[in-house]
Amino acid sequence: MGAKFDYAVRYSVRACCESPLRTGGENNEMEAVLRYPDGRAFVQGASLAGALRSWLEQQNAAMAEQLFGSQKQAGQLVVSDGVFEDSEQQIMRPRLKINGATGTAKDGGKFDVAAIGAGSRFGFELVWMGWQTQADALRWIEQMLAALHQQEIRLGAQKTNGFGAVSLNVKKREFRMNNADDRTAWLENHPAEQEIALPQVQHREFVCFTVKAKADRVLIMAAERELREENQAVTVNLSENGEAIIPASSLKGAIRARAWVIAQYLGCESLVEQMFGTAADGPEKELQAGSIILQDVKLSRAVRQEVKRIRINKFTGGVIQRGLLTQEPISGEIRFDIKIPAEQTEGCGLLLFALRDLGMGLYNIGSGGSIGRGYLNVHAVEAETPEGHTGRMEFSSEGTCKLVDPDKTLEHWIQAVGRKQDEI
Repeated sequence: MGAKFDYAVRYSVRACCESPLRTGGENNEMEAVLRYPDGRAFVQGASLAGALRSWLEQQNAAMAEQLFGSQKQAGQLVVSDGVFEDSEQQIMRPRLKINGATGTAKDGGKFDVAAIGAGSRFGFELVWMGWQTQADALRWIEQMLAALHQQEIRLGAQKTNGFGAVSLNVKKREFRMNNADDRTAWLENHPAEQEIALPQVQHREFVCFTVKAKADRVLIMAAERELREENQAVTVNLSENGEAIIPASSLKGAIRARAWVIAQYLGCESLVEQMFGTAADGPEKELQAGSIILQDVKLSRAVRQEVKRIRINKFTGGVIQRGLLTQEPISGEIRFDIKIPAEQTEGCGLLLFALRDLGMGLYNIGSGGSIGRGYLNVHAVEAETPEGHTGRMEFSSEGTCKLVDPDKTLEHWIQAVGRKQDEI
């Protein structure tokens, strides 16, 4: 039997989670992450390979088949599981399914999602085995790792909600099988030792919307209530690593609900599913990922205010026994970005309308909107295209909106939504 390869390269990768990472539990259990029997959390090698291959197929389909294989041929690249260090932190994120017709919570729609917290670290290996004449494959392997490091590739679920961003440290070792020392090192499974610098990759072009605002008494309820002095249970805003956060999923849910209302009026509901994705409500409905990307908002200088409330019996108008509630909403300056593919001009227009309504105080973030919580005092919404064209919406204290559009960028998006309506 002839040799299968004469050249091998091992890449040892140490990854750090820059945002939470969701790895599905067994049977898609939302309140658990994947773990080995000994309790260690991990990312499946198949998931890592799938994410890398998906990106490479868009760049070089033939190389994707060469590295990862097909029904016609075996691949040249082996991807290990990504195993987390013992210090990893599991977090719980509260989620709420929204009724698209009413903009309110669905019955039984509250659930918790488990994820590995930001700052956790894991390691994995890529091993390539081929021929020295095929060494161009190494350039594409390093391009894939660079795309992962530069967050062009994200891992796991909830990617459009800001999850799955990692940074990498990569070491490399080459084994030439016509060299006796390299053959010995390969057989003895010597580790990669040479640290390499990853190349720059071409980024997908996005329009970036930046919202600058002050959050007023936002409450994103954490999965558990804190127990204070005298056994007082307090509902606090969601916090991770000591910082209060507004999850990207909460921002996305509120903006989506408003975009749906606007899209219904314009008759372009399909735009909302293209932008925000679809949920599989039935076995015949296909799950589709959205195209816009948000990040969690961290409030490092948030002002916390302890507020007491009581529950009212809606039949008697009296206080429910043991109905005293203590909550701790937060306030503070916030800034967050929303990215949408530049080619989706109609989507840019619909997002512009939804953010205008946010700035005018027509909907809120988090819970308690009926008692004045979660409304943002938006100073401005800025938009920038990949070409450097800009536009801006400015909001006054009276709730009015002024367009500053020197490049006619915003006008172009608004007209695109109008054309979409005419087509329908």
